[in-house]
Amino acid sequence: MSYPINFWYGIRPEFICRERLKEAAEAGFTVIECRYDTETNKKVLSWCEELGLRAYVWDDRMATAINETEGWQQALDDMIADYASYPALDRFFIKDEPIEAQFPMLARIADYFHTHHPDADFYVNLLPNVAVPGGKQNSDAHIAAYLDAVKPSLLSYDHYCLCKTEKTADEIFAQGLREARVSDECRERNSTQQVLYAEYDRPDYYDNLEQIRNHARAAGIPWMIIILLVEHWGYRYLTESEIRWEVFTALAYGSSQISYFTYWTPGVSHNEPWSYHHGIIEADGTRGEKYPVVKQINREIQAVMREIGDAQHLAVFHVGKERDPLPVPFAPFGGIDKVEGGKFVAGFFEGGYLMLANKDFHNEAFARITTEKALYKFSKSRGVWEKMSRTADGYYTVHLHAGDGELLRIE
Repeated sequence: MSYPINFWYGIRPEFICRERLKEAAEAGFTVIECRYDTETNKKVLSWCEELGLRAYVWDDRMATAINETEGWQQALDDMIADYASYPALDRFFIKDEPIEAQFPMLARIADYFHTHHPDADFYVNLLPNVAVPGGKQNSDAHIAAYLDAVKPSLLSYDHYCLCKTEKTADEIFAQGLREARVSDECRERNSTQQVLYAEYDRPDYYDNLEQIRNHARAAGIPWMIIILLVEHWGYRYLTESEIRWEVFTALAYGSSQISYFTYWTPGVSHNEPWSYHHGIIEADGTRGEKYPVVKQINREIQAVMREIGDAQHLAVFHVGKERDPLPVPFAPFGGIDKVEGGKFVAGFFEGGYLMLANKDFHNEAFARITTEKALYKFSKSRGVWEKMSRTADGYYTVHLHAGDGELLRIE
């Protein structure tokens, strides 16, 4: 079975057709966002079945349940019945980034699903810890309250931390900052051609990964992270290595699936804060520069996850100094005594698998691994395992490109 990869902001209604769905499948997506009128949704689900895709469906009748409009139960019954015969249906979308005051509403809808339609499923996406009402110190309680109220089969959240902040040239130089990448289109749209921006990597990203992983494990359910891709608001114009960093750190943490924000680029007829640029598909429907990038990354994800299969994620450690307080510093585990030579996330799985991710998305790194066991490295491009040789000093050296990850096996 394929590792689930999906997206937000899918194919626009005026473009939707079988060929466009095939284009998404060819880019490595296995689940699509199906957010049209009911008849179009059904047509899309039929195409998805033909193409081996699944879909998260939004139907306007869900709004009657959200608003508790009179007759909402019958509306949900009718909605679920309308799609019951479509094998490509994965689940119904309910709500993005709810606050706690909305949990009772979600619990009411979820309970109706659980009680009256146990074979149907639903999807809710949570806020990141930095946006939870009451502050990030309330994040654990926020996640726990959601899980207790809704009892979902999938825990999903987004956390976009690759930002930009306005600085002068003197500030960038004096503080040793990197100038942020900003597209010409974004500058022109927002009249910021003369503005300098520095990279700002918002903290608490790894803390959020720790929280979501721990809550999902305690609940016994899979979890998903949404990967920032599109330039917008305070988020910079990402490089391939930054996208890889998001993906491979998530895999090292044992994510059950990923999603990208966004597939189609939302319209740019407005200024900041919501001026979007350079999604996978541009606003006019042409393939953007990120289409081949994401296609290649998705191909590598599938190759890696086929090897790991159903192996349970056992532990995750950080190598090198980390500013977030929750990540666990590396300690000997699974036959590995030391990992040195840079800043890494090391995720261990059953079967002796180790996903090693380079936390530096600007520079390559050479990890020095000390173990008495044999070490094998998986080639993401060729799909084969290669036995590694020790250096004269007795350790193994693993080369990682900027932001990239490598799958290893200990025997």
